[in-house]
Amino acid sequence: MAFAHKYFVMFLLLSIVTQGHCRCRSTDLQIGGVRTGRYIAAQPEWKVTVVNTCNCPQKQVILTCEGFAPVNPVKPWLLRPQGKACLLINGEVMPAGATVEFAYAGEPYNFLIP
Repeated sequence: MAFAHKYFVMFLLLSIVTQGHCRCRSTDLQIGGVRTGRYIAAQPEWKVTVVNTCNCPQKQVILTCEGFAPVNPVKPWLLRPQGKACLLINGEVMPAGATVEFAYAGEPYNFLIP
């Protein structure tokens, strides 16, 4: 009985310790944008890249997008407006080191992590 109890306590401690290594911060998401050189409806096209630099997956990634008005709508499963913010990839898990890209045409916009 003491043997099982000892391993159970070790399992709990390891679970707590490993969870501490997966605390991602907003700075663990890098956002960049570049012009593609294309024009759509006389507006420049921009490619936005979001990279998860955390060692752990992140989900429910939200970007600020108040006033974001692209000429061509971004596919909603990539960037879904929700009030003054936008949900990236439907809130699904973004694995560690993963990159999400989307393009839009219009004025340059400075996406931020709230």
